[in-house]
Amino acid sequence: MNNLALAVMNLMNELNVGGLVRTANSAALKEVIIVGRKKWNKGAATGDNSKIKVVKMRTSDEFVDYCRKNNYNIVSVEIGGDSNNIFEYKYPENTMLVIGNEGTGVPKKILDNSVSIVYIPQYGGVECLNATIAGSIAIYDWIRKNNSCVELNIIERKFNANSS
Repeated sequence: MNNLALAVMNLMNELNVGGLVRTANSAALKEVIIVGRKKWNKGAATGDNSKIKVVKMRTSDEFVDYCRKNNYNIVSVEIGGDSNNIFEYKYPENTMLVIGNEGTGVPKKILDNSVSIVYIPQYGGVECLNATIAGSIAIYDWIRKNNSCVELNIIERKFNANSS
């Protein structure tokens, strides 16, 4: 298991939550924290929600308290003047990545309690990415720099590599 956790803050789209749970499981994260949602699309996670710890919380205050009690260093993914380029960023120990709401972003309370804020550079005509895509890029950026797990050999199980 990797020493990384993910929090999704008040996401509106249930598919985004499910997709991020699936990505978190594929990257062997410790846990996913869902803040503010009562329900989410478990179908988008394709059963991965039973393979990873998923914790639900109602408020940002509850989340910040949880992070303090578990010694997490909050790193928020958010576009802003104080943001660091994610691809040049060195993550702290025991990182909790935070992905914000699709429209309003990461709440101020969370930003104020973040050890760092990172952004994903944009090179085309789009100002920002979908929450699932941004979260997946952030997770795999952390994995690229810090992975402690052995890669699964899925090619032979998932696809018949010898077929024409």
